[in-house]
Amino acid sequence: MTNTALLPVNDIGHISIAVPNLEEAQAFYVNTFGCSTSIPIEVPEQGIRMVYIYFNNIKIELMEPISTASPINKFIDKHPAGGLHHICLTTDDAQEGREHLSKAGIQILGNGDTSVGHHGRDIFFIHPKDALGTLIEIEQSEN
Repeated sequence: MTNTALLPVNDIGHISIAVPNLEEAQAFYVNTFGCSTSIPIEVPEQGIRMVYIYFNNIKIELMEPISTASPINKFIDKHPAGGLHHICLTTDDAQEGREHLSKAGIQILGNGDTSVGHHGRDIFFIHPKDALGTLIEIEQSEN
């Protein structure tokens, strides 16, 4: 990446897949690929329950809606079998990155601010219309 990038990123944080049944999806990854997983995590403010599936170089986030108001529920309504929901990229300064992207005319979802994810780090989402049709989450790096 060049030093002129609007938002230098460090890594792929995770790939997120919306699923209609978390236990079945988790069992698929464990039984088919021998993956280890996190314990289920409930995120009531987003109306989801999720697990992380761990690989050596990346993790997959499986999300199941637990509320009809959840955006993931709306996704499952359109895609009953589930599917790729978003990719997450990490950066050293999510607040500054959001400001740079916004000033460049890239649409940020929600009220345009960063929010705090279930893990306590800043996150925001880039609208798919401005990201080649893909919902992109930007997450503050752990370090």
